[in-house]
Amino acid sequence: MTAGENETICRLLASLFCPPDREMIEQIRGEAFRSFWGRYVRSWGGEPVLLKGFLMESDPQICLRDLEEEYDRLFSETNKEGVSLVESFYKPWTLDPHCTLPFSSERGLLMGDSALHLLEIFRQCGLEVADEKRGTPDHLTTELEFLSYLYRYATDVEVKQFIQDHFDWIPLLKERVERSHPHPFYRSALEVLNLFLGEEKKRLE
Repeated sequence: MTAGENETICRLLASLFCPPDREMIEQIRGEAFRSFWGRYVRSWGGEPVLLKGFLMESDPQICLRDLEEEYDRLFSETNKEGVSLVESFYKPWTLDPHCTLPFSSERGLLMGDSALHLLEIFRQCGLEVADEKRGTPDHLTTELEFLSYLYRYATDVEVKQFIQDHFDWIPLLKERVERSHPHPFYRSALEVLNLFLGEEKKRLE
């Protein structure tokens, strides 16, 4: 795949983990959407069955309602039983051996090392985090959007390092989502994300 293709793939993946809206529903209900992902999934060695969650044939209003309800159930930050889409949540708050805070090694917290690292990277690149993501700069959608940016402006070495540093938590995210018995759409979205990252890791080795 070209850098341009990877840039587009990352932008589209990010959109799958944003709160659903009418534009998203129109996009995923189109045949071009499934054809696009089918071509790449096959090239990555995946099975077409991974995409069955993207087959949404009911009325657009019903599709939107179903995904809105499921997104809120799975990923809403106000749902204490939900699944976090934030990297810091899955890692120790800090690995700094000199940190004396009693919760320094705990998981399930925000604004940990990964968030601070990303803020510094963004600063060096002259980028700013959107207001609604200032408290969670290491949100999955932000990381995918930045990875898209790297495919356009950075080297493979920098892309490889970013994937190693900031996407190693995706298997944990998949496990938590699976335990929540997700809507097939989000199962497919995670399968495609995981397949893409695995293919990129192999390519960049």
